[in-house]
This record gives sequence, C-alpha cells and structure tokens, in this order.
Amino acid sequence: MQWMDLLRGVAVLLVVVLHGADIPRVNGMGVEAWSRLNLYLEPFRMPLLMFLSGTLLPRSLTKPLGLYLWGKFAAVGWPMMVWLIGFAVLIYRGGPGDPVYWQTGDYLWFLMALTLCYLAGLVLKPATSRPSVLVVLAVGIFVLMLITRHYTEIENSLVTRTLYYGAFFFLGAACARILTRWVKAPWLLISALALAVAWLAHHGLESRDFRAGTLFAAPTAVLGIALILWVAPRIPTGRIHRFLQWAGRNSIVVYVAHFPIIILIHRAISGSGLEPVAYVAVCTIGGLALTLLVVWLRPWTRWLYTVPGNRTVAARLAAQR
Repeated sequence: MQWMDLLRGVAVLLVVVLHGADIPRVNGMGVEAWSRLNLYLEPFRMPLLMFLSGTLLPRSLTKPLGLYLWGKFAAVGWPMMVWLIGFAVLIYRGGPGDPVYWQTGDYLWFLMALTLCYLAGLVLKPATSRPSVLVVLAVGIFVLMLITRHYTEIENSLVTRTLYYGAFFFLGAACARILTRWVKAPWLLISALALAVAWLAHHGLESRDFRAGTLFAAPTAVLGIALILWVAPRIPTGRIHRFLQWAGRNSIVVYVAHFPIIILIHRAISGSGLEPVAYVAVCTIGGLALTLLVVWLRPWTRWLYTVPGNRTVAARLAAQR
C-alpha cells in the first residue's frame, strides 16, 4: 500500500502551500484566488493526515506497552519537544515566556494532538485480539469526540482541534482492515460520491462551520477521505509518484521544518515592495524548496526528528516481550 505514503506526502505538502499563502495574507499580502483554493482543501487536509496516522494504530497496539510508548515518544514526542523549544527561542514573537504558546503549540498543535490520540488509543489495546470489537469501539470514540466538540464550549484551540481532528484518527483505526476492500468499490458509486464532495466543498466556502472543526464539517471530510482513498491506488506510478512517497515517508520533517522556514522568508522579504502575487509565490516556492532541502539533509540531522539511541532502546524493549 505505497499509496498511503503518497497521500501523506500530498497532504503534508499542501500544508506547506497553505502556510505559504496564509502567512502573507495575515500580513496584508494575500492573493484571493490562492486563498480560495486553500478554502477548498481545508475540509480534507488535516483530517486526512490524522486518518492515515490512525490506520497504523491497530498494528501498533499489538506491541508491548513499553515499546508502544517508546516508539511514540521517539518518533512524535521527541521532534515535537525539539522544535517547540527551538521555535519558541529563535523565531516565535512572544518568546518562550508566553504561556499561550505552550498551551496551544502554535503550528505544532498537530503533533500535540497526535500524541494525545496515541495515548488515548491505549483504551483500545485490550480489543486488539478482537478486530470487530476494536472497530466498534473506534467508531464510538470517533462519534463521541465529534459530539463533545460540538456541544462543549472550550476556550483552548489545542483541545478543540484534538477533539475534531483526533476523531479522524480513530476513524482511521476503525477503517484499517477494510481499506483494501474499499478501493474495489464500483466507479458509479464513486462518481456519485465525487459530486457530493464537490458540492459540499463549494458550499463550505461561505462558512467555516462547514469546512473544519465542527459537526457540520465532518461529513464533507469523511466523504472526501473516502473518495481520496479510492483514487490514490489508481494514480500512475512514476517520478512524481515516487517523489510524493518520499515526502510522505518524511512527513514529520516537512511538517516541523516548513513553518519556521516560511516565517524567515516572510521576514526577509517584508518591505521589499513585491506585489502580492510575487510575494506569495516567493513564500510558497521558497518554502517548498528549502523544506525539501531540509528533508534531503535528514540523514545528517536525525536527532532533530528521532530521539538518539532509538533503535537500541526499541530492540531491548522488544526483547523483553
């Protein structure tokens, strides 16, 4: 299922494109057409990333508890900590003394939410030997999180984002066993699904409540993910396909590195007199290029994304099983 890496690569690169347009827009240098395109993508981008992470949960839960916890700390918790501290000290305007930064994670909220989802996922561990029970429980958690987000007013963006986007993490866990069957769905069904997704995405342009973060936006995201999962295995292989797979396998690097890079580009060209289109293009293309350079450098900078000694500790924990 190499197309899973392909989808992860597409989704995380679209996050770079989003911030390449959004950071200038916040500072009065936005491009309306570019921003509108991002509105179309908003219902699907982060739910898809969470969903794909969730599909790996059932397999992860079969590992011993110590190995499971270590793996999530080594691959998610560690880069989150390193980049939280680095961004706060070197780039964040409020500096490391701003308590709101540590409560919300700023652009790193996704890794915080993902960590919380992995910890919450432990409630499913007793059901790993009974796949049907695990599916029912995961679907129940998905629905419960969406309803809780809808009916609870919580003044904390990390909590609200975790409830909404984390719901798709558990939907991914519920769907992990049926993905190979879903991709064989008849094209007539998929055609009808595509029309529904297009209409819902267009309808969502007028109100954010129908794009992300609410109970009303969830159907658009669910149907969109279903459509994407059917299309992905049918994308012809080739250089672009392999490139997107490579980006997907290194999605953690793309995610943590891209935002500081775009911020620095924005600060460097601020006041340069560039027209909005050129300004956004520089932020986006420059952000993509430099982020991919950072990915290419990963073999020499592993400690930024994986805790040193990870393989040694993981082998010892696995041997204790």
